[in-house]
Amino acid sequence: MLIALAAVAFLIYSMVSIIGIRSQIRERRDELDDLKEQIKVQEIKNEDIQKLYDSTGSDFSALAEQIARDDLDYIKEGERVFVNVSGD
Repeated sequence: MLIALAAVAFLIYSMVSIIGIRSQIRERRDELDDLKEQIKVQEIKNEDIQKLYDSTGSDFSALAEQIARDDLDYIKEGERVFVNVSGD
């Protein structure tokens, strides 16, 4: 009787452990998917920068200016920027 009770307790413990491990695996897979998505986004950004670099050649000031305008929303001194607030 004692052996059967120990076997049942071990079986229950094993099942609870397996459920916990499966939950951790699912969480890690979700994290992995998020990281893969971030990698894809960064690769696209890198490709855009590479294309921009290739199009400007060795003129690094033009490359820096283009990145500042596109990514950082900078403008030149004296420039005016018009924003369409209507969404059209």
